[in-house]
Amino acid sequence: MNASEELLFLDLRLTDASALCFRGVWLTAKHRAQLKLPLPSWAKGALPMMQKYGCTLNAALNLIVPLARDVDPAFLSCMRLAVLDAERLAKLERRGWLEHWPRTTPLDQAQEQQAAQLAVDLLQKALERLTQSSSELRQRFGSDSVVQRPCVRVREAETMVVVSLLKSMQELALLSSNEYLFEALRDEQRRHLNA
Repeated sequence: MNASEELLFLDLRLTDASALCFRGVWLTAKHRAQLKLPLPSWAKGALPMMQKYGCTLNAALNLIVPLARDVDPAFLSCMRLAVLDAERLAKLERRGWLEHWPRTTPLDQAQEQQAAQLAVDLLQKALERLTQSSSELRQRFGSDSVVQRPCVRVREAETMVVVSLLKSMQELALLSSNEYLFEALRDEQRRHLNA
């Protein structure tokens, strides 16, 4: 292939890690990480609905999340599904709450707080795993340059995605703990969804 004959495409399933492992390339922008987060046992009732909407694989949250300023709508909607039981999810699906998937609106303050707290807990555990494996990489390859070990840059990008999402979910938890802020947030999300 000659220069300028390259074919460029966008694959939303392509993460930094998969690009490095299978293509030998480093993504310099639009970082994405695949999050595989084990769900707590009390969320098992929501698994069939979560699987139907592409949230889970083998009883764990399994999403590709981009690095963004805003919360990924699929991630937030999956957290909202996880905190509801199967019966309530079936009723909500019949009433059209999932009609604009992956964009959903908060149902009530308690549910939104629970979804935000679940997300914070799962993301903190993921960040701990990333930090631990990053320190292992530094110990093993500490004297090598990043050019020699691009896996260090991939781990850095994955960490940035998780930290960004964690900050957003912590802010959501704070907003949903205040009745007035929660109402303003819900009104804004409904207005944005109906626009």
